[in-house]
Amino acid sequence: MSIEELYEILLSKNPREAIIQNEEKIFEMIPELKTCKGFNQNNIWHPYDVYEHILHVVENVEKDICLRLAALFHDIGKPQTYTEDSKEVGHFYGHWDKSAEIFNEFAKKYKIDNNIKDTVEILIKYHDKNLEYMNDRELKLFTDMFYRREIIMLFKLKKADLLAQNEKFHGLLEQYEKQKNRVLLKY
Repeated sequence: MSIEELYEILLSKNPREAIIQNEEKIFEMIPELKTCKGFNQNNIWHPYDVYEHILHVVENVEKDICLRLAALFHDIGKPQTYTEDSKEVGHFYGHWDKSAEIFNEFAKKYKIDNNIKDTVEILIKYHDKNLEYMNDRELKLFTDMFYRREIIMLFKLKKADLLAQNEKFHGLLEQYEKQKNRVLLKY
């Protein structure tokens, strides 16, 4: 499968179904994604295995290649960072860095345009960042890393990610909107 064919799948009207229909070819292209299939997250936040969660996030973001690539790769590093606490609850500390590393290797192999690569990388690295408790100085340092367009995309990814988690936590969407508005005031 070529990168163009993957883009076509990701930008299709129903990317979740298109990914499932082309699963084996995509797994050959992105073997780390195959590892996500059936990988139980053992966490109240996540009713789906890692792969199914990723598919839902891809489906929940708008038709934009950067957002869809970020959604596809945002949690791909979870199986490699999995740990359990004493209550056998699963955690994925640092999965965002591992996911970004996997994406960067993929981007290099398939010669993804640097503008796309840079945007997708920053979205992956910060999709799980909680901005709620940042003071103004920390928030300024954070926003200095992003263009306004990327911040808007980040919150679209964060929203799609939350919608693919346990419905019990969907109330956080209101908090995300407040965070987004606070961040956008810095631009």
